[in-house]
Amino acid sequence: MVEVEVLVKKVECSKFSEKADEGSEVTFDVNASLSETERNSGWLALKFDIGVETQPSFAKLSVGGSAIVKGSNDEIQSLITPKDQNDIPPVFMKIYQKVYAILYLLSGSLTIPHPAPGLLKTTRLYSSPSELAPAVEA
Repeated sequence: MVEVEVLVKKVECSKFSEKADEGSEVTFDVNASLSETERNSGWLALKFDIGVETQPSFAKLSVGGSAIVKGSNDEIQSLITPKDQNDIPPVFMKIYQKVYAILYLLSGSLTIPHPAPGLLKTTRLYSSPSELAPAVEA
């Protein structure tokens, strides 16, 4: 069974306007990045950054850190491979689910609307093909 461990190393938030409150109508722009930092048989290390900004521009939230994916090489590969070219890798949704509580608490403390738990389902992930390249068998 595959396991994803997440370590948050950076949390930032800013509120730009006191006019915003939890009932304000906003949309969220999400900028996300994911890159492979190390790989061995049975595990993969990743670096991630998730930035969420409201539109209109009332606030910005940012969470970053690292994740370790443990499992068989096939399980790991299935988690880092998007289902289609315009989709995000499933591992990113697993990371987002683990850091969502932080984003939710930050939003509440800033008294701005909370981002949705499934927000990343429509996000573009910024990574180059080499950042999440398939494993090369020797």
